[in-house]
Amino acid sequence: MKRWVVAVALVGLTGCAVPVAGQPTAGPVSSVPGTDAGPEVVRWMNNFCGVAKYMVASGGVSFDQTQTDPAAAKKSVSDSLGRVIDVLDVVLHDLDELTPAPSPAADTAVEVISEPLTRARDKFVSAKSTVDAAAEMTTDVFSTVIQDMTEAVTVMNEAVEKMDVVSLPDEFREAAARAENCAT
Repeated sequence: MKRWVVAVALVGLTGCAVPVAGQPTAGPVSSVPGTDAGPEVVRWMNNFCGVAKYMVASGGVSFDQTQTDPAAAKKSVSDSLGRVIDVLDVVLHDLDELTPAPSPAADTAVEVISEPLTRARDKFVSAKSTVDAAAEMTTDVFSTVIQDMTEAVTVMNEAVEKMDVVSLPDEFREAAARAENCAT
C-alpha cells in the first residue's frame, strides 16, 4: 500500500492539468491609429492568447494522495486523467477554431502548437485507458501509466515552448499589444 501512495504522489508531481471554469472568449477589440493590424487580427490574437492563458491556468492536476483503498485510488487517477484529457480537448478545439486565420502564417503557428498537444492528449488517453482496463493497479500497469504520462508532459512542454517562440507576422505582434488576453 505504501508503494501505491508513493506512486500516486509521483503522478501528482507530473503537473498535467486541472479544469478551470469557462472557455477563452474574445475580449474587446480597440482601434489604435497608425498600426497595420485590423480588428480581425486583434480578435484572432486575443483568442490565441486566450488559449495560451487557458493552458497556463490548467497547469497542474491534483491527485488524492490520501487514498488507502486501491479501488478508490484507481478511480481517482482515472478521474484526474479524464480532467486532463478534457482540458486538452478544449484547447485543441479552441486552436482549431482559430483556423483559417487572417494570414496563412498564423495557420502554420496553430498547426505547430496543435501537433504536440494532440500527441500529448493521445498519451493521456492511453494512460487513462490502461488504468481503466486494469483489474488493479499492479506495478506493471502503473509503470505503463507513468511512461505515458511522462511522455505526455514532455510533449506538452514542447507545445508550450513552441507557443512562446512561434513566429507570427508583424501585424499579429502589433495586434497582441491591443488584445486584452495578451496583456501580461
